[in-house]
Formats: sequence, C-alpha cells, structure tokens
Amino acid sequence: MMNRNMANFSTLISVVSGVTVLYLFYTSHVSFKTHTVFDAQKHLPGSVYLMTRYIYQSLRKKRGTMRKNKDTSDELAFTLVNCRYDAVSLRRFCSVSGYGWDYPDSVFRDVPLCYPEFLFTRLLTMIVCSERFRLSPFGLMSVSESVRLSDALDELKRGMFSLQARVLEYRTVRAGVEVDLALTASRDQQTVWSSTLTLLSPNNTHRPDAQPGLEITHGKGPYCRHISGYPVSERCITQAVPWSSGVRRTWVFGDLCPLPVFVWLGFARPSTHPLWMFSRCMAEMEKHKGVEVVRAPLTVSVCYKQPVSLPRKVNIRVSENTSVTSSTASFSLEDHRTRTLYLTGQIKPQTSQKAE
Repeated sequence: MMNRNMANFSTLISVVSGVTVLYLFYTSHVSFKTHTVFDAQKHLPGSVYLMTRYIYQSLRKKRGTMRKNKDTSDELAFTLVNCRYDAVSLRRFCSVSGYGWDYPDSVFRDVPLCYPEFLFTRLLTMIVCSERFRLSPFGLMSVSESVRLSDALDELKRGMFSLQARVLEYRTVRAGVEVDLALTASRDQQTVWSSTLTLLSPNNTHRPDAQPGLEITHGKGPYCRHISGYPVSERCITQAVPWSSGVRRTWVFGDLCPLPVFVWLGFARPSTHPLWMFSRCMAEMEKHKGVEVVRAPLTVSVCYKQPVSLPRKVNIRVSENTSVTSSTASFSLEDHRTRTLYLTGQIKPQTSQKAE
C-alpha cells in the first residue's frame, strides 16, 4: 500500500512538473512573439525556450548566408525597461573579469566599462533567435566593437534604466555575412553607454586569423614585465587561462550559444568569451593607468582577431601614447608563446561637446 501511494505521488509530481514546464514554455513563446518591449521586473522568455529556438533557427538557416525576409522594413529590436542595478551580478562579473570579487572597493570607482554589455546577454540571445534575424545563430563570431561612454556608468545606480538591442544592417563580405547590432543603455531618456557590435556568420572557407585589426604599434625598450622589448610606458601581464575559466565564464557571462555543454562533451574546443577578453584588458588598463583612463566621455574601438582556445597562456599589453594634440591608450591580448594576436583596441577620450 505504501509503495502504491509513493508511486501515485511520484506520478503526480511528474505530471505537475511537466505541466509547469509546458506552461512556462507557452508563456515565453507568446511573450516573445507578441512583444518587443519587456519589463525587467516581470516575465522574460526563459532559457529553455530560447535554447529550443536557438536549435530550431540553427537548423533552418545556413551559416554564412543571408536569409531573405518578406518585410524588409520591419525593424528588429528588443527593449528592456525598468532595469535596476544589481550588486550581486556586478560582483560576479568583476570576480571573473579581473577586477576582483570586492570591486568596487572605493566610492570613487565607477561601474566597469564592459559591465553594461554583460547586461545585454538575454537581449542578444533574443535577437539572434528571432525569426526575423536573417542569419543563423550558430557559429556567430564577434569581429569588432565600438563602445561610446557618454556619462559615468554610476548613473545606472541612481534609478531605473533601460536597455535596447537592435539590428542596424547586414552586409556580405568575403568571409561570410556581417551584421551590426546597436546596444544602448539609457536613463531618463539620455544615453549613458552605447556600443556598435559587429558579428560575423562565417562561410566554410573563412579563416579566423584573417581578420583585419587596428593599427597598434609598440616600441622597444627593456622595461616590460615578463616580456622584454617594449617601451617604458607599456605594461605586459602574463596570465594563465585554465580550463576552469571556461566554466566560470559560461556561468557568469553566458553565450550567444546556449549549449556550452556540447563544448565540454568534446564536440568543440572550449574558448573564452570575447567580452571576457575585452573586460580583462580594461581591468589591466585601470590597474596600470588608473580609473581616469576610462572616465567618460570616451570611445573604445576593439577588433576581435580570433577566440582564445583553452587552456592557454596569454599576454595582456597596455600602453598610452600622448602627444600635444591628443592622448590615446592601446591594449592587446596575444598568445604567450606564438605572439598570435587575439584582440587589439584603443581608447580615445572625447571632449564633452563631442560626447553630447
């Protein structure tokens, strides 16, 4: 009798769980199909639903090919309103990105420059999983990015803010098809942080190391930590990127591909997230030159050459070039052994007039 009651109870639990999953899946589907503006304090499309959409869209769209849409005038954009600053997510981001788990350790430290992009993870996934997105979500690669900081990111702590991700344009290139995405974080209808992110859907003949980069030159001199041959103003940091960082990165950053388990099962070699590379360079830049180097207003240009496969030992190089008319800071991330470039970038301060 006891066994029969336990079996009935287990069956009931299974049925209730199944119905709950189906209900959440259905509500996510209805919300995703009928809304372009979402309230951060309410229900957003769930991870299981987006994973299913990712697989479906990956199977029906071919990599490196732009799919034709019937209504070309229909803008693809998703907006998240009523967002609030979350200290827990900021600390998780900082602990993985090189700032330390206790960042910010002073009231004079702003929110890290790359943190807003971390908040766009769900919106980016929704964009690439949309029926109206003209590329396959599978295998999308970050090519370049231009970040513009118009005001101090601490403004996002002062109250509600909104996030918007939208598609700007598609273009066919030799390596496949590129798409520009505009990411905007604003408060009180004023843009605080914005980024133009370029993704590539590669064709079968594409080689990742063929990506063009920013023209960043480095001089020679004996004052460089771990590596000799660079100028006094430059700092070089050697860092081991172990297998475990892939797990932590997936847990914190997430991916456009919601199937990281396939990587760890051996279907692909694990690699670092592009945002991880960018944010690690920014963290070292702050440590070397101080927080003033990333104070608003400024523009940061980044070129992603290729992903960093794990495990790996990398060098992060940061430097500053100052002249009578301008001052720019440069950074790069390269392989410790082969000196293969993975990322290059520049920080250019702007006048308050230009930032507006």
